[in-house]
Amino acid sequence: MKNPQNLITHSVYSFVLLGLLMFASLTSCSRGERNDDTLFDQFLDADAGNEQLTQFEDDGAEAALDSRVADTEVAGLLSAGGCATVTRDTLSTPRRTTIDFGAVNCLCRDGRYRRGMVYIDYTGQRGVPGSTATLSYSGYFVNDRGISGSRTISCGSSPGGNPQRTNTYNITVTPPNQSGSYNRQGQRVREKIAGDGTASLLDDVYLISGSGSGSRSGGFTYSHNIVTPLRREGSCAWTVSGSVQFSRNNRLTRTLDFGNGSCDDQATVSNGTRTRTITLP
Repeated sequence: MKNPQNLITHSVYSFVLLGLLMFASLTSCSRGERNDDTLFDQFLDADAGNEQLTQFEDDGAEAALDSRVADTEVAGLLSAGGCATVTRDTLSTPRRTTIDFGAVNCLCRDGRYRRGMVYIDYTGQRGVPGSTATLSYSGYFVNDRGISGSRTISCGSSPGGNPQRTNTYNITVTPPNQSGSYNRQGQRVREKIAGDGTASLLDDVYLISGSGSGSRSGGFTYSHNIVTPLRREGSCAWTVSGSVQFSRNNRLTRTLDFGNGSCDDQATVSNGTRTRTITLP
C-alpha cells in the first residue's frame, strides 16, 4: 500500500511542475508576442518612412519632367534654403536629371534630411501617357536611413480621365543603428485628383492603391495591400488618410491606419484585438 504522505507530496510536486511549465509557456508566448511587436514596429517605421519618400521622389520626378519648371525652381521645391542642386542633361537619350543633396544632411521641403544623389532618367513630358522615369541612387540617405535600389514611374490616365502614375519599385532601406535592412518591392498606382493645372507641388492631391511584399534580414517576410486608398496632399509631409494591411510570414496580420484626413505624424496599428498609436518618421 502506497504511503498517503508520498501521494500528497507527489501531487503537490506535479501541480507545482505543471504551474511552472504553464508559466514558462505563457512567458515564452508573451515574449514572442513582444518580439513580434518589436519587429513589426521596426518594419512599420521603415515602411511608413518609405511611403513618405516615395511621394517626395515622385514629386521630384514630376518636376523634372515639367519643362515649365527651371532647375533652380525644382531645387527650391525640393529643399529648404536651396541646399539641393539640380542639373538636367537634355541631350542624352534617355534624358537625365540629377538631384544632388550634398555630402551633409540637407533639410528638405517635407521636413526630412537628405544627403547623396538621386538620378532620374526619363523620356517624354510630365503627365503625357507613355512617359517614363527611372530613379536610382548613389550614397543616398533620408534621415540617416540608407536607400538603394530603383523605382520606375510610368505615366497614364485613370478610368475617370485623371493623370495616373504607376510606380514599380524594388527598394532596400537600412535604418540607422539597427542590424539588418528591409527590402520592399511592389507597385503603387497614384491617381492625381487635384493640382494638375499648376506647376506647384503644394496643391497636388493623390489617391494611392497597390500592394507588395518584402523581407528583413533574419527571416522576416511580409506582404502588404492597401485596403483603403492612401490620400497624399502636397501641403502635408505625411499620408493623411487610408489604411494598409500587413501580413508577416503569412500568419501575423496588422493594419496600419493613417487617420481621417488630418495632417499629422500619428497613425494607429491594430491586430484585431488591440490598437496602439505610433509616430510616423
